[in-house]
Amino acid sequence: MTRAPNSLTRYIFLGMAAGLLVGWLWPEFALNLKPLSTVFIRLIKSLIAPLIFSTLVVGIAGHGNLRQVGRMGLKALVYFEILTTLALIVGLVAVNTVRPGV
Repeated sequence: MTRAPNSLTRYIFLGMAAGLLVGWLWPEFALNLKPLSTVFIRLIKSLIAPLIFSTLVVGIAGHGNLRQVGRMGLKALVYFEILTTLALIVGLVAVNTVRPGV
């Protein structure tokens, strides 16, 4: 019987489960870990912008036809606008229906 290799997804779910367990069983200890979580979130934020920028640069540089890149960019912009508007509508309906904080 072969054992499946440890994947990143498995480690992520194990970390989430461990975080939930620590927060539930030892909430005072979990509060002491707040500086660690702040550093982690700041590291993630510092990686997102360069990652998106480099992905866009490599994607555009990989295409030889600029007309195709422009068409793809227009489609992406329209897709972004439609989904952002939809997310805004869903959020407004949810807030006005549930009325949190009242």
